Amino acid sequence: MDATEHIVALIRRALDEFDDHPLHVSVRRAVRIASLIGDSHAAVRLGLDLQDRGGDPNQHRGDMQRLMTDPSLWGDRAGTSPDVSAMREYLKDREKSDEPGMILAHSLADIEYLTEKVPNTNSTASVKADMALLGIQDRARLRTFSYLVSWERRFGYTSVNESIFGSYKAEVDKMLAEGVPDLVEKFTAVYRRMNEAATRAPEGPGAEELSQALTSCRRILEAVVDHVLPAQDEPSESGHKLDQPSYRNRLFEFIKRANSSRSAAKVTIALGKGLHERFTAIDEMTNKGVHAAVALQAANLCALNTYVLCGEILLLKHHVDSRPVAVDAKSGEFADTSTDGAG
Repeated sequence: MDATEHIVALIRRALDEFDDHPLHVSVRRAVRIASLIGDSHAAVRLGLDLQDRGGDPNQHRGDMQRLMTDPSLWGDRAGTSPDVSAMREYLKDREKSDEPGMILAHSLADIEYLTEKVPNTNSTASVKADMALLGIQDRARLRTFSYLVSWERRFGYTSVNESIFGSYKAEVDKMLAEGVPDLVEKFTAVYRRMNEAATRAPEGPGAEELSQALTSCRRILEAVVDHVLPAQDEPSESGHKLDQPSYRNRLFEFIKRANSSRSAAKVTIALGKGLHERFTAIDEMTNKGVHAAVALQAANLCALNTYVLCGEILLLKHHVDSRPVAVDAKSGEFADTSTDGAG
């Protein structure tokens, strides 16, 4: 079970058992999930409803801080820290309607005890107090349930995507390992440099790391092209060079020859062209010292697209290798002799 599946399991269990346990149990489960997924605002906001009165304020603060993804942000009002916004919501939710500024600071466990165990005198004041506490309880119940439902929808969708991409990645990694084994390490080097650039991003653009990562992407693409269509002395029918330096021509020539669907070939060629255009654009950005976050985001997209394109190329080669292929006498191009259609 991967991390996302584990989170989805926790969310669904909390939802399935929501009405079978006291409210404070469900809230505590939701706090755990919020902390796991990095939703610091929700973790602190829900955690405040569990916090009991009395005790050491410093310890209470420490308990809340540990729920945040970045505890160092605690109390940073200028930066709109999650704990600040959570506390504002908590105080507004707990303020007594008839006494502005006065807060009902009972924990949910306290409220449960007071409303269910302590005898009601049926006096106006007693009924009013109970209604105020029940209102807090009902709002906390809806808030917690709402968070859990939204997380289930979000991570249920993410889990499906991860399953799809995970299957694709496993297939591509296998083909890389079998056909061009040294590329697995090259991709690792790209991710490592991206991470180094991200680490440096607050201080500077990380141009050197990004440039190295882009260079590695180019070399990866060249190596994949060498694998599927080695350099040739003779040009293509359309007159394009297919020698070693012309790996871009060889990439497009391989796709054009190998793909049994012309429309699919056009899509893949377009992806390849777009990838090279982005390489050029990012080179210019890093050389001009464009803002780190912009350059890093674009470089990450290039690395991802490199992996996807390499996967498409290798899958295409696998498809070609697994079916009978003949050379058309007139065009000199590969022709599909299988029964699944020809382009």
